[in-house]
Parts: sequence; C-alpha cells; structure tokens
Amino acid sequence: MQQYFQISCHALIISAFIALALTGRLDLPSVVAFSVGVLVSLHRTIRGRRPLLSAPGAFYVSCAYVGFFILDMMFLSRSFIPATIHMVLFLELAKLYQEKSDKDYMYLIVLAFMKVLAASSLTIDMSFVVTLALFLIALVSTLMSFEMYRSGRRTQPNVHDVAIPLGGMSVWAALWIILLGAALFFVTPRAGAGYLSRAATPSVLLSGFTETVRLGEIGQVKRSSEVVMRATPIGGAPVAVKWRGIALDEFDGNAWHQSDPRRFPARHLGGGRYLLRQTPPQSPGAVVSYRILLEPLATTTLFGPYQLRRISGGFQGVLVDNDESVYLRGQQARRIQYEVLSDVPGAAAAPLLSDKYLQLPHDLDPRIRRLAADIAGQTSSAAEKAALIESHLERNYEYTLDLTWQPGSQPLSTFLFDVKAGHCEYFASAMAILLRAAGVPTRLVNGFLTGEYNPVAGDFIVRQSDAHSWVEAYIPGKGWTEFDPTPPDPNQRASGLIARLAHYLDAMELFWDSYVLTYDASRQMQLFSSAQEWLYFFQSDLEARSDRLASETHRLTNATIQIAQNTARTAPFWLAAASAVCAAALYRRRGLLQAEWRIWRIRRGWNVIGDDVVQRLFYKAVEIVRRRNPARRPAQTWREWISALPDPRERSTLERALQVFENSQYGRRQASSADFAVLEETIRSLRRETARTGSPGDAAGDFLP
Repeated sequence: MQQYFQISCHALIISAFIALALTGRLDLPSVVAFSVGVLVSLHRTIRGRRPLLSAPGAFYVSCAYVGFFILDMMFLSRSFIPATIHMVLFLELAKLYQEKSDKDYMYLIVLAFMKVLAASSLTIDMSFVVTLALFLIALVSTLMSFEMYRSGRRTQPNVHDVAIPLGGMSVWAALWIILLGAALFFVTPRAGAGYLSRAATPSVLLSGFTETVRLGEIGQVKRSSEVVMRATPIGGAPVAVKWRGIALDEFDGNAWHQSDPRRFPARHLGGGRYLLRQTPPQSPGAVVSYRILLEPLATTTLFGPYQLRRISGGFQGVLVDNDESVYLRGQQARRIQYEVLSDVPGAAAAPLLSDKYLQLPHDLDPRIRRLAADIAGQTSSAAEKAALIESHLERNYEYTLDLTWQPGSQPLSTFLFDVKAGHCEYFASAMAILLRAAGVPTRLVNGFLTGEYNPVAGDFIVRQSDAHSWVEAYIPGKGWTEFDPTPPDPNQRASGLIARLAHYLDAMELFWDSYVLTYDASRQMQLFSSAQEWLYFFQSDLEARSDRLASETHRLTNATIQIAQNTARTAPFWLAAASAVCAAALYRRRGLLQAEWRIWRIRRGWNVIGDDVVQRLFYKAVEIVRRRNPARRPAQTWREWISALPDPRERSTLERALQVFENSQYGRRQASSADFAVLEETIRSLRRETARTGSPGDAAGDFLP
C-alpha cells in the first residue's frame, strides 16, 4: 500500500504540473527540468529505492537555493514572479527526494492543489478540463491510499489485496465527483457573469477595425487562423452571411477613415436588449437571428449580419454611428456572448445620404477615372455600374496574400495598372473608388466572411483568416447593397477525417465556452427554459404515443371481438365438419388404433396377446429396417428378405421377431408374454442401432418407449 500511495502522489504532482505548464506561463527549461526530476523520482519509487536526501539534508539544500533565487531574480529571469515559481518547483522536487513524514506528504498534496488553483486563474482553455479530471482521479486515489497507509502502520492489517481495486474505485469516485459537481454548477443560482470568464485571457491583436485603417492591415490579420468568434443560428436553418464590423467612408489614397467619428447610445429596452433600427421589417421572414460568442479582441467593434435590428447581451452599453456600425462602450478583456436580430439584405428602407460617400482623394490618379468610364460609362444605372465594375475586378485580377510589390504613394494605381494582384482590401478599395468616380455613393466595410460551418455543433467558426473587406453601394430604390469584387481564395481549407475531428473538438469547445466560461444568470435561465420546453415536448409526445397505443389497442380489441362473434355464429358448422373429418380418419385407421390399444393394455397385463398385436409389432420392426434396405419383392417371403439383409446384426435381431410372427400367423399358436417381450426388445434394439449409425428413425406414429 505504501508504494501504491507514493505512485498516486507522483501522479497527483504530475497532473497538477501539466495543468500549470499548459497555461504557457512556464519557461521551457523549468518544464524540462521539473519533468525529468519527477519522472526520475517515480522510477526510484517503483524500484523501491531509498530517498536520496535526509530531512536535514533537504533543509540545507533548500537554504542554499535562496542564494540562487536572488541570482535568478536579478540576472536569469529578471522578474520576481518567475523566480518564485522556480523556487517553488525546486522545493517540491527536494521534498520528493527526501525522507518524508506524513506532514511532508500533506505539504506535497496541498502544493499540487495550489498549482491547479493557479492554473485555473491563468487559463480558460478546454485543456484545463482534461488536466482537472486527471488531477481529481489522482487526488482521490492519493487521499484514499494515504489514509489506508496511515491506518495500516498502526494496525498492521493485510492490505496487499486492497491496492488492486483501489485504482478503479478512485476513478469511479472521481467520476461521481465530476458529475455531481457539474450538476451543482448548472443548478446553483448565478449572480452576475461567470467566474471563469473573468480569468486572464490575452486579447487578440486585431487591426483593421478602428476609425483609421491603412491598406494592408486586413491582409496581415488574414495570415492567422486563430478563432475570432463562433456564431450559432437561432430558430432556423443556417444562412451564409458576412459578419459586418466597421464601415469607412473617407479615403486619402493610402488609408480609409471615418469622416464622422461620433457615436450615439443605442436605445436600451431593458434586460440587456438594445434597439438599433426603428423601422419594422417588411415581412416576418425578413430577419435572421444568431447567437455569437466573441473572443476578447483589441477593438470595441461588435460583429453581426447586416443590417442589425436588435442586440442583447451582458453589456454595460452599446453605441452606434451614422454608418450602422455597432460598438461597445469599452474594450472587453473576456469572452462575451450576445444575440443579434438582423434584417436580410434589401429588407429595410434606404437611409438618407450625404456627399461624403462620393469623396475622392485630391491627388487621385486620372487613369482611375478613365478606367471607371471605360467600364461603366455606357450605363446610367447605379446597379449596372456596380455589377460591371465588380465583374471586371473578379475576371482580370488575381487574389494573393503575398504582396511582394511596393505600393508607393498611389497603392491603388499600382494595384490596378501594374501588378493586378492583391488581397480583399485592394479589391474592395478599388471598387469603391471606381464607383465613386462613376458617380455611385459607396463605403468600405471591414468584417469577416461566413467562416466554416460545423455540422456537429451547428455553428459557424470564424477565424482571423476570414477577415475581409467589401463594398456597400447605394442603389436607388434598394438602399445600401453589398458587393464583393474579391475572387475566391485558392487556398481552401482541408476536408476529410481531420476536418471532421476538428468539428467535434470545436463542438466541445463551444459547449465549454457557452455553458461554463460565460455561464451567467441569463444563460442559466435560458438553460432552465430549454429544459422546461424539452420536458413539455417530451410529455406531449408521451401523451400522443399513449393515445395512439390506446387507440390501436381499442381497434385490435374490437377486431378480436368481431372475429370471436363471427366464429361463434359459425361454430356449430365448423365443429360438425371437424368432427366428421376426425371420425373419418379414425374409422380409416381403426385396425391400427385397435392394435395400439391392445398393445397398451397388454403392457399393463389387462389383455391377451392376439395375432393382430404380433403382426403390428413385427411390421414396426420391419419398417425400421426397410428404411435403409431394399424393399421386399412380392414373390419374396419374409424369411428370404431377412436373409438377404447385408447387416448381420439386423438379420439376427429380426430373425427372432420373425420366429414369433410365423408361430402366431402360421403355427396357430397363442403368443405368450415372452413372445411379446421379444418383439418389443427387437424394436428397441433396431432403434438403438439406427440412432447409432445415424440412419432415419422410426415413424412418428410409433408408440413404443
């Protein structure tokens, strides 16, 4: 039991250290050194080696480390916190290698718990769940074996066989702890935001979503595949939409700006709901709704489908601008979850316009105006101009993220007339300026593409690589209309088994983020409402099934009663017919039945043995043999046929029965009880021989036992 306890203690220390190492806050030398030290200690424990250090020796080594701690803090780590972590890890290793008392073991257990507690405040990644489960199993096993080890030292029981099932007991106990803890977590009344959502989470450095965006910033964002948000459709099939962020209306040749940076508070409806659009939708089907889980970003911009009508979440306030972009009052340092209700494109009335959407740089290359005239100069329709310019850019320019050319002072001119290759920012900027040169009001929009749909979780996974720029052009009669001149990205995401596994992992992460990290009072009420709704539908379905079962039972009962009534009305006829058939069959086989009846009575000593009984028993014996031998010819006597049988045992057995048969039929001698016994023994012997050789048995009508 002592060795099992020590191994469990090492497993506890390892699981706690893994949880701390996965936070990314430990340097690589510390991770390697501590891992090697613990594994060597575990190896020595399994081999039954004695500790390397005595208790006083460990104390002196720990005191000597204080000098190294100062050196580490001043020259190596150059920080107090990393140096302190190094010292704690060293002291833990020193405890592992020394002679330990019960207090030392408790010190190691408490220190492992403190490491897991520190990891919970340093990370909110789903990997913490796995390490926490391993830690719980090791903790239960360690505490159980520690108590048994201490008790065993006092009473000296035979505990050799106890260590075998203790590991399984620890796993089951840890699983029950996890299940009960999860149940308590979900049903305990919440107050405010989730605790884990307030843990330290680094913000994603996301450029391209501020009041000033230089050409090329979105392209830098697209080089990362880090997840930005997850969007789940609410109450309907998933619809592929773009996630609109910020709209920009002023271009100086190198960067886009917001000419009017003013922002206005959105109307608060109560309960965390904010109204963004006053006009009602044209039809009930003209809106879509999504639940969005947004990672902490270095921007206050909120994302959603165009055009947002209502937004709800645990916000301290929501702001909007004149270009229908939506913002938080301040930058968030944690994941936030919110729901949006949006009009489908084209469903809302057009807003009032301003000349700012026709602004052009004062030093615009004149070739751009000529190009706009060449492409769209033959039409006066704004929609046709937009379609022509969009098609021209898609067909004649290439998409690439590798910009090897120097943009110079006129990056749009370089893109349009020299390199003819770029990413979405250049395509969208070129279309916006060409449309303005053609007299069509436009604005540039930065946001994200739809992302990757995960059929397992039913959500869209939006990454930094989905960052995108497109154009909104004002079309008379339709309002602001979306156009995207960027060709498809040739580097599509991989599919197959790896993608399916990634979908399952993402579904687990979505559950972790939605129901653990951001689990607050509002989310709890939604969960309870969903559970109540599920119970209602389950009860309704159960009642419907019960009604169908009762109806089917009633129908079958009525049908059975009807059949019984019809049968009762025709019963005399069928009874008479069956009786007549049975009587005819019995009459036809009356001789056989009489013989069998006499045989039954003879066995009980109630009747004399007649010629018909002898004949019946002899024929039964012959029938057993005949089934695997040639039949007797009409001119052949029974003795000749029996003499011709190939099996001598059958000949010998059947000749005894033939002697009794001939004496009864031709000798006019009354058969005796001994003759009856010979006939029955003949039949039994032939049956045993038939069963032994696997030949067909006697007829089903035989009555002999």
